[in-house]
Amino acid sequence: MAKFGLACEGITDQIVLENILCGYYHIYDDLDEEIVPLEPPRDETNKKQEEGTGGWTRLLTYLSESRFKDDVLNNEFVIIQIDTDISDEVGFDVFKSTLSTSDFIIKVIERLVKEIGNDFFTTNKNKILFAVSVHSLECWILPIYKKYKNEKKNACAEALKREAKSFKTEKNYTNYDKLTQKFTKNKILLQTIKENISFAIFIKSLPTHI
Repeated sequence: MAKFGLACEGITDQIVLENILCGYYHIYDDLDEEIVPLEPPRDETNKKQEEGTGGWTRLLTYLSESRFKDDVLNNEFVIIQIDTDISDEVGFDVFKSTLSTSDFIIKVIERLVKEIGNDFFTTNKNKILFAVSVHSLECWILPIYKKYKNEKKNACAEALKREAKSFKTEKNYTNYDKLTQKFTKNKILLQTIKENISFAIFIKSLPTHI
């Protein structure tokens, strides 16, 4: 039984979360060996996403399947990650509004729980964690490279391409692993979450001990 299973929109999200977990639980040696990709499936040989997988619609489908329930039962924790840039698209239907970040995240989680099923979620809620990135995971990464006076929530991927000049920012597993290696350093991680509310909410939701 692995410590953490990751259900995300894509494999770049998986490696970012893996580096975050390794930085947060820095006292645990070889934690990366206890983190497994669940959705989308990943080829461990070449770190490529399996063809035809990934995306928010596929993630929602996965949450409604028996495979997700089996994964929850067979892992200590399952983390569900989603970017909220798609939240108001037809089929997700959580509209961006004047809600606070924390209230908006609650609405997004409620939408995800709808796919999981209330009964199963209620029974297993201590094992299911949510990484809701407002409005993209790049907004969590960006403060490593650029500090803004006000929290940046939009066009973070474009800003990251400008600011992370020493790295290729093509969206693939290897590049995003390099981009977020600093998250494996606990001190840098805890400093970075001060720059992004949704990032801080995720970190605070993690169990203190594993």
